[in-house]
Amino acid sequence: MKLLLILTLSLAACESGDPTGSVCPTDTPPTYASFGQQFFTTYCTSCHSATTANRHDAPGSQNYDTEADVIRHAAEIDAAAAKGPDATNTFMPELGGTVTRKPTDAEREMLGQYLACVMN
Repeated sequence: MKLLLILTLSLAACESGDPTGSVCPTDTPPTYASFGQQFFTTYCTSCHSATTANRHDAPGSQNYDTEADVIRHAAEIDAAAAKGPDATNTFMPELGGTVTRKPTDAEREMLGQYLACVMN
């Protein structure tokens, strides 16, 4: 029974949604400096950082300390936390660690746009 609970929780932690279909805006696209770095510091790196001791079950291979880290995982992040015309994904971030509130829809939409910019 205990093993079943652990497996169920592990699968739930990996849950994600659909690609958002976000596009990079042609006028004033969000950049790592103007948006991404602050977003990931606020909502992600308390669990998704190579230097975090208590990752709250975040996979060890998913670190978002740098823009290169974010680019490497952009599609996964989009499907877990971003908003766009095709989907609104709210699986992440979970509350805990230093995350005391979830991103607003506007922040999730900007995240989708930023990720669309770095995936192209």
